Amino acid sequence: MIRTIQMDSSGRLVIPQAVRERYDLVDGAYSLELIESEEGIVLRPKLEEVAAEAHPSGWIVFRSGEAEAIDPAQAVAEERERRTRRVRADG
Repeated sequence: MIRTIQMDSSGRLVIPQAVRERYDLVDGAYSLELIESEEGIVLRPKLEEVAAEAHPSGWIVFRSGEAEAIDPAQAVAEERERRTRRVRADG
């Protein structure tokens, strides 16, 4: 799919909401790689390797460099609730 987007006077681009949602680029939490080639410019989400560790609950936890500890069970419950709210809002 080809889309045309505008660059503002400061050189900023806005990625359309539907595209951000499709690639899960939400809350400004991701960096994009800018790749130059003969065909032009490509933007792609930057993938970062993160260390994994076993949590006492049995979950495998991936740390993203955040200082605060996250309870995996609570994170799953919160994500489940967020998705449930989104489904209810769409219906």
